[in-house]
Amino acid sequence: MHGIVLKGLKDFVTAEYDADAWRTVRDRAGLAGTVYVPVTEYDDADAMALVEAASAVTGEAVPDLLDAFGRFLVPPLVETYGVHVDEDWTGLDLVANVEAYIHEALRGKQLSTYMPPELAAERVGDDEVVVTYASDRELCPLAVGLLRGVGDYYGEPLAVDERTCMRDGDEACELVVRR
Repeated sequence: MHGIVLKGLKDFVTAEYDADAWRTVRDRAGLAGTVYVPVTEYDDADAMALVEAASAVTGEAVPDLLDAFGRFLVPPLVETYGVHVDEDWTGLDLVANVEAYIHEALRGKQLSTYMPPELAAERVGDDEVVVTYASDRELCPLAVGLLRGVGDYYGEPLAVDERTCMRDGDEACELVVRR
């Protein structure tokens, strides 16, 4: 898991709850004292343990927690990877282009082993994008939160309907994003 996501999780828990909650989350996850650096890669097991612990500490169900975290994470991601974002894009344009412009750039880094989830985005008219998400991590609620967060960031509320879901046994999640 990319460090920017884990650092974002720390920032999310700290902002929504407090620093003590983050320390408790790390303790419950068996990762006390671990510091997450945005430019470093970490084992996926760390992320999964932290999410489960955050759910237990906050009382939020994992899908709800991941959705809220995804929305929270968009501004720092856009700030970090904004060089790959056309300034004339709308939120829906970003959704349609995230795989081609951002994930491909991350996969292409020579020294990186980071593997973002597989995404395919198909534009359907001016007001709809169909996103196909596939990842062994099965963090589809985070993907939904990120999509909604893109809408929040652009002041363009986006509705996200999940037609299929990996957590229900489907091969991939099909997310219909509409303006």
